[in-house]
Amino acid sequence: MPIRIGELNNSLQERVEAACGVNLDSCYECGKCSGGCSNAHITDYTPRKIIQLIKLGDEEVLQGSDMLWVCVGCHLCVDRCPAKINIPRILDYLREEAYQQGREPAREQVELFYELMLNSIFKRGRVAETLLALQFNLRSGQYFKDAELGPRMVLKGKINPFSPKVKQVKEVQRLFKNIASRGEA
Repeated sequence: MPIRIGELNNSLQERVEAACGVNLDSCYECGKCSGGCSNAHITDYTPRKIIQLIKLGDEEVLQGSDMLWVCVGCHLCVDRCPAKINIPRILDYLREEAYQQGREPAREQVELFYELMLNSIFKRGRVAETLLALQFNLRSGQYFKDAELGPRMVLKGKINPFSPKVKQVKEVQRLFKNIASRGEA
């Protein structure tokens, strides 16, 4: 059965646009966002397809999408998008909706990773990558996962074993507390 754009229920698109401050009708569907996505090769839907699914109002497929949990928020898609659509912000919004509705990620240990990452940001004001990797491996029972990569990454300057705190870590912690007090966490 053909889909007629004028007959679609656009409530999802309207909600996303209002919550994220974007205009999805400005999307050219050029695919530059997907070409720039650092994780497109390991997920079920590319950024371009996510926008299409929103326009089609397919909330069920979106909430089950692996991309909600795999996007690292690097903003390469935004940098390449001629319309400057903030896809990471959209994915954050959709992920939060899925989480509030009790949807769990298909990939194992994603919630543990997010918990550890946010805790790192709360304590230091930024992600301490080396500590995060060690904590994740210990808590997930994958003690030696990627252990051979660590020393090479340190030697090449890709990760810092001594991640410093930001200067105003108290300000970051205040932001976390404000969000928690509003019931948004």
